Amino acid sequence: MTIQNMNFQVMYEEDKAEGNVTAYVPALRLGVKGDTIEEARDNVKDMIEMELEAAQKQGRSIPYDTATIEFITVSIKVEN
Repeated sequence: MTIQNMNFQVMYEEDKAEGNVTAYVPALRLGVKGDTIEEARDNVKDMIEMELEAAQKQGRSIPYDTATIEFITVSIKVEN
């Protein structure tokens, strides 16, 4: 058995109204929540491991991260 390290992009978004943090993995199209960013990070790592193990057991190919993240700047007029 060979161990292979894989990297996945994770997007974190804090929801101040709900008081939690969502972690989303574009390559897997899956997300999880946590009460803090640290908890969301732990939860997303567990979710990635479970998803990859399930893919292997079911004979599915392991998805690779092909997402591209960019920032787009727009200009708007703001009334003072």
